[in-house]
Amino acid sequence: MPHPVVALVLSMTSTLGAAPSPELSVRYEEPGSPRAEQAERLLKDSGALETGIRLPEPVRVVARDCDSPTAGWNAGKREITICYSLVDRVRGTIKGISETEETDARAAGARLDGALTVLFHHQLGHALTTLNGLTDSSGQADQFAALTLPADAPERVVAAAEARHLLAGHLDLDHLSGRAESATFACLLYGADPAKYGRIAEGGWVPAERAPSCPGEYRRVKAAIGDRAVKVGT
Repeated sequence: MPHPVVALVLSMTSTLGAAPSPELSVRYEEPGSPRAEQAERLLKDSGALETGIRLPEPVRVVARDCDSPTAGWNAGKREITICYSLVDRVRGTIKGISETEETDARAAGARLDGALTVLFHHQLGHALTTLNGLTDSSGQADQFAALTLPADAPERVVAAAEARHLLAGHLDLDHLSGRAESATFACLLYGADPAKYGRIAEGGWVPAERAPSCPGEYRRVKAAIGDRAVKVGT
């Protein structure tokens, strides 16, 4: 049965340059080092933390210096934290992969933006899970992210799937590591619109034998979260 209380609303006019939702505030704390400054600029320039998503309750997003490279959701504080050190680590890993593959700067930049967008939407998934009274888990957060990302930033879906696929084998990347998790996430994104996101299957970011089942997997996830999990309006 669909969950009766899920209330996720996305603005039809949402764009990457739009202001954050009134229910979601974003604050960038002062960075304490040149590398953290670079990470702050990357986050701002990417627009990864900007969203048109409407939440059941107000949520703060804070980018800050941290003792360890991580990102997290604090249900008690209603706060998502994105650490500059994690952004820096993601940047360095994407840069290294792209240089090895001799990827041009534009494609490498799209990969980085995609990775940061996944990072944010995963944490947003934790927030939506908690705020809708569901049992929180990394898998549940990914399921929410697979619904929110195509609705909120459809132009980044392919880059997001590629970036997570490339980063899946790097165990030091919080919430972006894990080959099985990456394949499932890519499958759900592809299943949201196989015609629009065909590059996900073509790139091999979801196993070829699994690709035909992805639309069904996406439909089951959406039904499990609730028929009203994604509402689009002005």
